[in-house]
Amino acid sequence: MTKSQELYNKAKEEGNIDEKKEYIKFKDKDTGQGTGEHTLKFIKDEQTDGTNYRTKKPEKKMRYTFEENGNTKFYEPAIFKKDPDGEETKELANFIVQMNSFDYGETIKAHYEPIEGTYKGFIKVTGTNTPKEEEIPIIQEDDFIPDPDPKDM
Repeated sequence: MTKSQELYNKAKEEGNIDEKKEYIKFKDKDTGQGTGEHTLKFIKDEQTDGTNYRTKKPEKKMRYTFEENGNTKFYEPAIFKKDPDGEETKELANFIVQMNSFDYGETIKAHYEPIEGTYKGFIKVTGTNTPKEEEIPIIQEDDFIPDPDPKDM
């Protein structure tokens, strides 16, 4: 390890390095359009305290760490949906519910999906992993089982 690396790592451990985190942008803030489909490897998730960008009130968030094109990226959605007044409800946010279907290491595809007739939208998540071989039965020619003779029933 070089001296520069040692100094950098020590400063990072002491909290003196403010690394710029790269967040996934699903929606272009200027046009309101989605930025297209993102292929992401699910690395980890952790609950964190954050601030709602509209209300500036504290809120519970989930920090997701993904890998996209070899780069580490983050996404921090609120854990709970909001009511019309912007207050947290007890209902889990759509993204949290969708991510429940995936394990660390899985590859997913995600994109912004607008809600017709509104300015709102949501992030649609789908899996890309194929079923494991052991889940697909392989029938050998010797395994052929003939239909039973109706007389024997």
